[in-house]
Amino acid sequence: KQWYQRRVAITAGISQVITNMIKQTVSLSEYVNHNVPKVNYRARCETMISSQTQLIVSEEIVEYIANDRTLFSSSDYVQKYTKPLDIVLDQELIWPLEVRLFPYM
Repeated sequence: KQWYQRRVAITAGISQVITNMIKQTVSLSEYVNHNVPKVNYRARCETMISSQTQLIVSEEIVEYIANDRTLFSSSDYVQKYTKPLDIVLDQELIWPLEVRLFPYM
């Protein structure tokens, strides 16, 4: 089974691999939501890992996605999405400034 998953990850495109991983994660969340009772939740989830292996995303898939060069690295992602945006509005570039401050008046 692991060989098959590794083979699928290598032959499929990265977008298809990510789509399949998201589908698998949604299936896992639906299973947990409908089939795992809230009483003794942690113990049930630990036993579910061994009983519902088809719903768990394999390490090979996660490693393949993490090592793909076409995606952002984690440091690039953090750098891009944590710095504030530098937005210049069109109104700030027009001279003289508009007299109407509110567009509905």
